[in-house]
Amino acid sequence: MAKQAKNEGVLDRISTLPDHILCHMLSFLPIKDAVRTSVLSPRWRYLFTFMSTLDLYDYRQFRGFTRRDFNDFKNFVDRLLLFPKQQVRLECFRVTENASDGDCPRLYGWICAVLSRGIKELVVSYGKNLRLPTLLFTCQSLVTLELDIPGDMKIPPDVSLPNLKSLNLSNFLFSDGLIFKLVSSCHVLEELIMEFVKLGRNITEVNIHSLSLKRMTLEFVLVNRDKDYKMVINAPNLEYFKFYDMLADGYRVSSMNSLEHANIRVHQCLEYAIYDVNRERAATNLLQAICNVKCLYLLITHAETLIPMGPEPVFAFHKLVQLKFVNETEAWVGTWILEFLHCVPNLEILHLALDAASEGIKPLAENVPSCVSFHLTEIRVSRFVGDEPMFQMISFFLKHATVLETLIIAMKYLTEKEELSITKRLLELPRNSRSCQVITE
Repeated sequence: MAKQAKNEGVLDRISTLPDHILCHMLSFLPIKDAVRTSVLSPRWRYLFTFMSTLDLYDYRQFRGFTRRDFNDFKNFVDRLLLFPKQQVRLECFRVTENASDGDCPRLYGWICAVLSRGIKELVVSYGKNLRLPTLLFTCQSLVTLELDIPGDMKIPPDVSLPNLKSLNLSNFLFSDGLIFKLVSSCHVLEELIMEFVKLGRNITEVNIHSLSLKRMTLEFVLVNRDKDYKMVINAPNLEYFKFYDMLADGYRVSSMNSLEHANIRVHQCLEYAIYDVNRERAATNLLQAICNVKCLYLLITHAETLIPMGPEPVFAFHKLVQLKFVNETEAWVGTWILEFLHCVPNLEILHLALDAASEGIKPLAENVPSCVSFHLTEIRVSRFVGDEPMFQMISFFLKHATVLETLIIAMKYLTEKEELSITKRLLELPRNSRSCQVITE
């Protein structure tokens, strides 16, 4: 009995699993380790060729490769993608230029091969311009497409990706408007990411139309353009919106009633850092489009010039409960910030990340936003250097915030002695809320 129990303890239970489960397990291994399993037994000899995922993305697996190693590896991938003859379905293919050793024709061939294998997820990263097969833009099986390739992206006019749900494009130059036709042709697209992309001189309008989109990131390269463009966005079901660019000439954006999070970073050229009615209207239209958001990160350079705040705000964020307001280079104006808080009546969490100040808030000392009086429970101030205008702002919040629970002050560029002195002064400021804790970092 003891001998039988000992033999049972060394049974190869993994090899008793079905082939499709073993191939799925192999897909989580680096390609070299997956191939090594072929020596385990006759049954394992060709299992790696049936893997549903081929991941050649991690450059570390090619460290120490000689020229001969790379040639052998590329020949191996050639055989793998063409074997076996019955063309096993490939779910995911991830590759960088390291895997092909900069061999453009070879990588082009690999992409063509996987597109004929029912590929669902394709990720390609290449450090220089790479010609993409036309077949890519009519692939019926693709669900996720991620391309990080510098250079002009050539899109055929008959583009159609009916099952694509996630599209991620980085570092491209869009010289024509076909990229936006690509987006509108993806009828089940849920996520769109365009990062570090450049708009060509021929583009006068960025037009994105998608009723299925839930998450969208638009980060355009901040370069001086010969002409402005207008932005048209019709994506009413967005839940997340990230936008980073120079201020456009105009915005026409559909209401986003389902918006949960927005990250808006809009910069102006110095030549526009003065009052301009068209620029003001453009910025106002952009903010009006996201007024249903619940959590907002907002950075707008020269905001006090771009969006003059009057006694009756032209927009209101009634659903906004969390706001982070950031400035990076120019002096902020405390009066404008308080006026903006009148537009967010139900705000609960406020984060101010501000640099140098040009003036405080004395002119509005008695004009208290309703969110400060009734809803703010947490305030965080970053980059605090002990300047008087920010002390005025903090004092104002403590004096009028009735339900404030936490005030967090993060200091920078201060000596230990200066921090102690500022902390003492902060703790001596009168507070309206008895439960408020002042925390310094």
